[in-house]
Order: sequence, then structure tokens, then C-alpha cells
Amino acid sequence: MSITPLILGSGRSGHAIAKSIACLQILRPELNLQTPVWLDRNSNLKYERTKFKKAILCIATPHALHSKTIIEAENSKFDGIICEKPACVNLQQLEELKKIATPTAILHAYRQTWGIQTIKKMIDNNNFGEIISIEGRYWQPSSAIRALDETSLNKLTWKDDKMLAGEYDTYIDLATHWIEAVSFLLNSAPIKIRGWKSHANSVSPSSQFRDSHVHLNLTYSNKTTSLGSISKTVHGSTNHFEINILGTKQTATWIFEKPDEIKIGEGRDCKYIYRTNQDIGSQQPPFHSTGWLEGYIEIISQLINDSFCLKVIDKDNNKNYKYPTLIFNLKVLDSMFKIQWDS
Repeated sequence: MSITPLILGSGRSGHAIAKSIACLQILRPELNLQTPVWLDRNSNLKYERTKFKKAILCIATPHALHSKTIIEAENSKFDGIICEKPACVNLQQLEELKKIATPTAILHAYRQTWGIQTIKKMIDNNNFGEIISIEGRYWQPSSAIRALDETSLNKLTWKDDKMLAGEYDTYIDLATHWIEAVSFLLNSAPIKIRGWKSHANSVSPSSQFRDSHVHLNLTYSNKTTSLGSISKTVHGSTNHFEINILGTKQTATWIFEKPDEIKIGEGRDCKYIYRTNQDIGSQQPPFHSTGWLEGYIEIISQLINDSFCLKVIDKDNNKNYKYPTLIFNLKVLDSMFKIQWDS
């Protein structure tokens, strides 16, 4: 039985999905993945679906188009759906997605990496004791770079269009990763979110809705809190994603730039845990990482296994925690859309 992936969206995310599928064709031939078929944004999904016996739809279009496409994919009887984050951009879209029954994965790649997966197992094993707080940051420099470019007013993208991007930029584009990762670690969505946002360096007059920096305070049902600094306007930054677990027994720090090590603190002392296996994603040896594609590869393979009940991956149901599902993502987004902004 062959499975054909159809990719909707020709940008960076679409190509990341295609690269991940190419890796899986080599690493997991038992999945019988065919070469992806690229679709135009205005393609008739019902018609395209009829061309293949088994097919999954990979959605990499602008944010505000995701929910409509997920619904169309289910109505077109795709066997599985893979969608870039976020699944939707407002509460109305969220309500419409609650009816989706097709197995759907949201590409929150960070949580599927070795570092986050390992910390999750440590939390579940009570290594840290009581979790006091989970804190950290997700920093990028894209708005800072844009602010220094005198020609940026003439370089508008789809993210400058509310109809394509939704009401936010950094909050929906980056903070979704941060909040989803923390919620995965705590096994629940936040019950309350408060935030502060800045539009500094949102230089285009038509894009002043594009928040460039947010501070977030998340509260969970067990009274655990999370503090996050999320930004697109940090000069000199890289793609810096950092998680700090503050527990009564230990602390832990994982930084995406050093994906195969976790720093553990205990009293005045610290030590490092290093990755020794290569059973996640690209199956690269430790310290030969494929970056966030690692998570893409892992999520796509698990979605296919779930959609087609292949039982060839994670036979004992304990290799990795389940991929980011639409159901869990909607719970997180529901909290995000009800945020209380400080003036």
C-alpha cells in the first residue's frame, strides 16, 4: 500500500515538509511514502484526492487559511492531515475545527526533539520534585533586521495581511511553539494567560498589528506557572529556544542550539545529560542533528503510523510521546485566544 503526500504551500515550510518526507523514504521504507505532489493554493482538494488510493494532505499555507483547509481535507476524505502551526487564528475558526475526526498532526517540532522528550520523562518520573515554574525564551531577529532595512516598506509579505496572518505576529507565530511545549511538559493547557506586547520595529505602516515582542505569564490548573519572553526583534539573536525547569529537587535547562544536551542543577552543583541514542526523527547520531527537521520527521512518521494503523513504529507504545494532535492544539489555542493583555 503506497501513501502519497500532497503538499499545499510552496514556501519554506512546504519545503521543510518535503525534505522530511525524503528522509523518511530512506529511513522508513516500510511506510511506502511516494514522492510528494505539490498543489497550487486554489487546487480542488476533492478532485486531487480522487487521483490516489491513499493520501495525506500537508498544509503549509498562511496561518489564517489553515482551518478552512483542514475542514476541506476532511470533507475530501484524506487519510491524514499534517498542518503547520497554528491550526487556526481565532475562536470562531477553533470552534469549527472541533468537529474534525481525521487524524491531524500540528507541526510543533520542538516538543518532538530529544531534549523536550527527555525532560517530559523526567517530569513524569518526579525527578524535579514539585515544579515551581517553567521559564525561558524564544528569540529571533527578523523584525530587528527588517527595521534596519530602508527598503522594508516595499517588501511586504503575507504576514503583513491580517486576512492571511490573523491578528498577531510574534504571539501566534512563535509563542504557539513556546506555550505548546510547556503545556506538553505539564500535560495540560493553561487555564489563564496574561501578556504584554510591543510593536517596536514593526516598521511597515500596514503592519502595525504585527506585535514584535511579548512577555507571557501562564497559569496551569496545578498552580504551576510559566514565564516566557518571545521576540522577533532581538538584535544579534539566532533561533534561540530555551526551556528552564525549576523544581524543588532539581533544575534543568535545554537550549535548541545545543539539542543533544540538558544541563541539570542540584544544590550548588550541575551536570550534563547527553543524548546517547539515535531513535528519533532523522536517526542521526548524537551531535549530528538536523535541527527542527528532527521534529518534522518524527511527527510525520507518527501521524502516518496513526492514520494507517501500520503498527511498525513504536510497537510497544512507549518509544516517544504522541505527536502534537489537533485536539491538544485546540485546547492550547483556546487559552491563547482568551489572553488578558496588560496595557
